[in-house]
Amino acid sequence: MKKTMILAAMSAVSLALFAKTSTPAGFTDDLAAAIEASKKSGKTVYGVFSGSDWCHWCKVLEKDYLSKKEFVDEASKSFELVYIDSPNDKTKLSEKAAKNNPDLVKKYRIRGFPTVKFIAADGSASDASRPRNGVAPKAYAESLAKEIKYRPLIDKHITPIKKELNAAMRDGYGKLFKIGDPFSKKTEEEQRAAYADVQKNLGELIAKMTEMRGKIAKVEVPAEIAHEKEELLKMLDGNLKGMKDGAAMTFEDAKKLDEARKSRRGKRKIK
Repeated sequence: MKKTMILAAMSAVSLALFAKTSTPAGFTDDLAAAIEASKKSGKTVYGVFSGSDWCHWCKVLEKDYLSKKEFVDEASKSFELVYIDSPNDKTKLSEKAAKNNPDLVKKYRIRGFPTVKFIAADGSASDASRPRNGVAPKAYAESLAKEIKYRPLIDKHITPIKKELNAAMRDGYGKLFKIGDPFSKKTEEEQRAAYADVQKNLGELIAKMTEMRGKIAKVEVPAEIAHEKEELLKMLDGNLKGMKDGAAMTFEDAKKLDEARKSRRGKRKIK
């Protein structure tokens, strides 16, 4: 009996030690330990805030990059790698991560997933880029190393522009959200009035974003971070195209599109 109890206890300990967590190979789930390691290695912490079992883009990031040996090998040359997960299934976390991760999400003001951060030895953080345009895993790791190398230049020349741009977009979209869905109004007259209001505010937002684009295009930046400016302009061009497509839509076409969307939603509910 005593022998059986000892074996059972050993089995439980073994399962606890080797239980699989959501943390990708080559990463730690302990930010404090990663920061301590960074103080000794001189590397910056590359932190990934994820929702591994519910967030689509988190799954894509892990599948295409974080789980790839070529990414981990290259990124480890410049970074201490940490994975801060917020899954629905908490059994995927170590005991320490389950306790610490909710507080870390609040501390670093994570508003969406996945979010990637550069975290310094003093615990301060700045945004890191996610992979773009199907870049290869090793190339993404290399781009992160360049990004942290040129961070002072980026903060000086690019970050102020991004802040101004984001503030203008928040203001513009905030006005649109206040108007709400024009087609939720009861009468067609009310719908047309609300849609006209949407189009008016959308036109003002387009004018502001076009003005901002011209301003950004004229900003001179060092050659080392020219790609950051180009990526910002590409993002802005994509947003402007979507806005202009919406602004060009007539009331009748917009209403048909809205009805089609509601019909698809209804069919999904029936299923």
